[in-house]
Amino acid sequence: MADLSRQVETRVIRSWKFWIGCALLAGLIWLVEANFGWNRIAASWAVIPPQQLAVAIALMAASYLLRALRFYDFFYRWTQGRFGALLRITVLHNFFNNLLPMRSGEAAFPILMKQTYAMPISHTGPALLWLRLLDLYALLALGFIFLQSALPYPTELKLVLAGLVLLSPITALLLQERLRTYLRAGTGWKARAYGLMTALPGSPTTFLRAIFWTLLNWLIKLAVFSWLLSGFTGLTFVQSWSGATTGELSSVLPIHGIAGAGTYEAGVAAGLLMHGVSGANLLAASVNLHLFVLGSMFLLTGVFVLATQRVEKRNNRQP
Repeated sequence: MADLSRQVETRVIRSWKFWIGCALLAGLIWLVEANFGWNRIAASWAVIPPQQLAVAIALMAASYLLRALRFYDFFYRWTQGRFGALLRITVLHNFFNNLLPMRSGEAAFPILMKQTYAMPISHTGPALLWLRLLDLYALLALGFIFLQSALPYPTELKLVLAGLVLLSPITALLLQERLRTYLRAGTGWKARAYGLMTALPGSPTTFLRAIFWTLLNWLIKLAVFSWLLSGFTGLTFVQSWSGATTGELSSVLPIHGIAGAGTYEAGVAAGLLMHGVSGANLLAASVNLHLFVLGSMFLLTGVFVLATQRVEKRNNRQP
């Protein structure tokens, strides 16, 4: 863990993007205090009942478990029998990825997988990129499916469109197999490209299971965020889904603040503006959702890391 921290710290602090992230964080703190006030931000949580907050945190815990299960299933040949260790890697990877700017935390995953499972970075790197593309697909697909309910289309057409969106990854599977066949017998760059493709799903069932775990995870995660946003803004659950989606999409921007400060709020606000939310309510809702994301991350990271460390120590003591 100490080695990982030093590697990530060195890589991040030397980057000019890190200091832009610091500036965005400072700017957000000033903007909220100048235009709304942090005391009022805290007071606005009164609209969320404690029971709803507890359920939301429990669902976020389920989301963490689903993410770990996706990795466990995807890398089963290496991770078999050590789900606890992979759960710890998953929550630490998520922690670094959320806390550090410019997706710098992505480096934590291949480093930890190499330390724990002796998996080569040349394998985990391409695999993680593929899974991130799958995350982007899930975000866009679920966003389209939920937001099309506001369009004046017949219900039958909406169901057909939703089905086509969910089935579209099969096209990628077919193209992947064709590309694999084309590269298999090649030399030079083809041989190197084929070597990288060994990190991708080796069978259609693995491919489809990865899609299933990804969609289920994002369905739970976005549902929690939409539920909270509807409480903060008074919008319907479906309308709030747009703010939850655009907030998460902000993470793909080339520049964003420490812990997503500033850019995450801007992303949430962009999705809520189309539904008429503006002014102080827009700022408060965006900031409060981000505070929930960060607060639940700190809480659940601590809980899962401590729990998995105890499991690993108990397993190591067994003969």
